[in-house]
Amino acid sequence: MDLDSSSVSLQVVYASDENYVPVMGVSLMSLLDKNRNAGAIRIYILDDGISLGSRETLKTLAASYGAGRKISFISAETLLAEVSDKFKSYGCVPGGNTTFARVFLSELLPELSGRLLYIDCDTLVGASLAPLLSADLQGKCLGMVHDCISREYLDILPVSVERYHNAGFMLLDLDEWRRKDAGRLLLEGVAAGYGTYPLPDQDLINMSLRDEIAELDFRYNFQSPFFLFDAKQLASVYKQDYFRKHADEFAEAKLNVAIAHFSGNSLIRPWYANSNHPRKELYDSYYYASPWKDREQKSYAWEKHYRLQHFLAGRLPKAIGTAGCSLMQRVFMYKFYHNWGKDK
Repeated sequence: MDLDSSSVSLQVVYASDENYVPVMGVSLMSLLDKNRNAGAIRIYILDDGISLGSRETLKTLAASYGAGRKISFISAETLLAEVSDKFKSYGCVPGGNTTFARVFLSELLPELSGRLLYIDCDTLVGASLAPLLSADLQGKCLGMVHDCISREYLDILPVSVERYHNAGFMLLDLDEWRRKDAGRLLLEGVAAGYGTYPLPDQDLINMSLRDEIAELDFRYNFQSPFFLFDAKQLASVYKQDYFRKHADEFAEAKLNVAIAHFSGNSLIRPWYANSNHPRKELYDSYYYASPWKDREQKSYAWEKHYRLQHFLAGRLPKAIGTAGCSLMQRVFMYKFYHNWGKDK
């Protein structure tokens, strides 16, 4: 694999299997469309069984956006072999999947330097990502956006409520990452069991690198609940005062979303025919111009509790709706997590 980073403007990593290729492909289209002024864009895909035909389709798609747009694939077998050897050196045996692959991007791409962007497949890029190349990471090796997750979940983890981030988008400073030996810190976290919590790789990153994560603007990972609630509502529903403290930044980000992240089921994701996500129309504008446009979009059987949450948030007076959503969240978190970690 030719990994010449000397003239790269953007270095981006995705991860996908064959089933998720159309979703990733739409995200790629939005990335390439909104970053047409970039000198070059090198995209590396962690390939967990993508077919030869799909790989060729993705390469052709990238090339259609102009010179310097190139995709390279890293096979799951190679990836797992690399990660497995590192895990075993710390007395750990990883499962036979790519769950932890993205936390070892620096080690998997040793020829690269500078800044590397990891983007989840379930995203839509809405603005140039060039500002991230000069974003102030305050000497830290990683930039991430605060996660929209309930305090009850955070209480089972040994991290401060102010210091938990969503791994759907990550900005790595590869030089700082290697200088601080972040890969070793992650492996120590694996050995300590940090990867055995409900959100394995995200929890591992937050616990192992808790002092090495700089806060990025909300706009670079605008999660689905962010579209449903304002900052004060988020603080109430998810019991995180962080959102209240950063209400002005949140409101500004909502007007200028750079990466929409279709996380969770608070809203129906836009690749479904019955999606109610505010970015559905924009998503479809890419989808129906894509190589997958002839694939019929299926409908999603939305869970009742999410339907109720959407009704409470959108149809009732704000104070009543917020109180109802908060109560729902408390019940949900108790049901799934109140016993978690008691034997840790």
